[in-house]
Amino acid sequence: MLRTRNLLVAALAVFGAASAQTGGGARDKRLVFSTYHGGDRNDDAQAVAVDAAGNIYVTGETESRDLKADPVGGKPLGAAVFKGYLTKYAPGGKEVLWRKLIGGSSNTVPRAIALDNQGNVHVAGTTGARDLPLVRPVQDRQTGLNIAFLMKFNPAGELLFSTYFGGDRNEEGLAAAVDSQGNIYMAGRASSANLPVKNAIQSAIAGGGQDGFIVKYTPDYRLAYATYFGGTSGTDNIHAIATGPDDSLYVAGETMSPGLATRGAYIADAQSYSSFVAKIEPAGGAVSYFTYIGWKGGYTSARGLAVDSQCRAHVSEHTTSQQLPVTPNAIQPAFTGGLRDAFLLRLNAAGSAAEHLTYLGGSTRGAADPDETAGSVKIDSHGHVYIAGETSSPDFPGRRMAQSIHGGAQDAYLIRLDLDNSQIIYSTFWGGGKKDTAAAVALGPGEAATIVGESYSEDLPLSAPVQSRLGSANDAFVTQICDPWLGAYPGAAFAYVTGSQAGPEAQSVEVYSGCNQPFDAVTEVVSDRPWLKADPNRPAVPLTLKLTADPTGLAPGEYKAVVRVTIQEAFLRTLEIPVTVTVIEPPPVDAAPAASAQSETAVHRQ
Repeated sequence: MLRTRNLLVAALAVFGAASAQTGGGARDKRLVFSTYHGGDRNDDAQAVAVDAAGNIYVTGETESRDLKADPVGGKPLGAAVFKGYLTKYAPGGKEVLWRKLIGGSSNTVPRAIALDNQGNVHVAGTTGARDLPLVRPVQDRQTGLNIAFLMKFNPAGELLFSTYFGGDRNEEGLAAAVDSQGNIYMAGRASSANLPVKNAIQSAIAGGGQDGFIVKYTPDYRLAYATYFGGTSGTDNIHAIATGPDDSLYVAGETMSPGLATRGAYIADAQSYSSFVAKIEPAGGAVSYFTYIGWKGGYTSARGLAVDSQCRAHVSEHTTSQQLPVTPNAIQPAFTGGLRDAFLLRLNAAGSAAEHLTYLGGSTRGAADPDETAGSVKIDSHGHVYIAGETSSPDFPGRRMAQSIHGGAQDAYLIRLDLDNSQIIYSTFWGGGKKDTAAAVALGPGEAATIVGESYSEDLPLSAPVQSRLGSANDAFVTQICDPWLGAYPGAAFAYVTGSQAGPEAQSVEVYSGCNQPFDAVTEVVSDRPWLKADPNRPAVPLTLKLTADPTGLAPGEYKAVVRVTIQEAFLRTLEIPVTVTVIEPPPVDAAPAASAQSETAVHRQ
């Protein structure tokens, strides 16, 4: 039993109930930065990505005339009302490194963003412009009314690849992804009957006036395949795509078409208005599974999609159904009121069963917009699930909130879930006194989560903003929260031979939180005997512990101690670092050689 505590106080952390309240007040230490993004007219943010170094890429649409940006291609843009933008922020949102305007002589709207392993950024969207800047295009003409486009930029903002994709009517690029080999995917919806299909799963539009589409480009910008994806009734579209560990492509969207489910699917029959999830083999030649996502008593929309390391698809958005067959481990087992609740579904790897299905919502009915949405979902290295959306409900489930007050008619929210243990790690509102919505979330570096969206509020909570005022009736916003998750490396183990003049060499252990900002820490050593000393180099995590062992007087054997590091802001506040010292008896002295030498000397003297 542990009997003696050797307490080394590195700092006293007082967390209290600090939260980022609208209109001022104490700021939560987990808030990295929060800023407006926009100009003198309407702006929004549609998508966000974060690279390995922590640089943040945001894309969306702008009507502003004074947004400082360089037009892609170098020439001034035409008289289009809507233009796209791509902004790169330095890590921590400290500054805008560069901003590009995307467009031409007609409206252009980016909808999706994806990064590859080299840090190149890909933007997909819709344009009516016939003069987009093109680089190595697969399709060099805008042949319809509005068609899809795809662009690839290097980290410096230079355009590497740009192409149209579409037919003679309307196509929208709504989703983008890049696999581990650098293949580029774009998906969305199409109404043209003459898409430039190749190696297609479905070579013609199936009916109903609108189908989804999927297109894949190789790393050297050749068309690998292009296909329709839909059924015979109503409309079908794809809102989200993601690649799995084996480079299979997962797609999610909405459908009114029956008869598409594969054998053994989780839901085999479509409701009046359903959604779906499908998995496509890496080569694109076949559908591994297709399951509907929809339940009786209402319609269901699926617009968020992520895939974990076990090939399990996670799907989110909203539903009006009050009859979801929630799983026993559901975080919120019941519909809570209003017109719509958000939902989260985790499928098994085969797409044949729900491993987790839960509502997420409050009781308030929105005046015009959905009560709750969950349009973006991501999964971190712990397997935790992050969802960004919007809510009209002051009683939306919250925990460890960075902003505890529902500010306006609608607020954005960010929630982090541990599905394996059916618990909310944190859930927070984000907004001011008017309408605020979150369109997307991106993860990294470490434990950071960045949300982007649209704000009508002059009092949006800000921290270290690049832009501190709302530029017009509505601007985009960018907010990053880093929720600490304690860890340490390497482990520590000492060895000591009794009777040695010198003790074991000191060892260093790095304690990290997954965040760059400091969190006040308390360090203590717990041991049955006071043989271990821990000296932190600073009173806050991240820190370096210098561990010194003094096993003098200990009998041979193994002794264990624990170094505890505690920060109040973390979900799991205390990290326990095990330390051992092994005390060894010295090897026995062998007297035989000395005796032999004496015998030889005696013989010689004779």
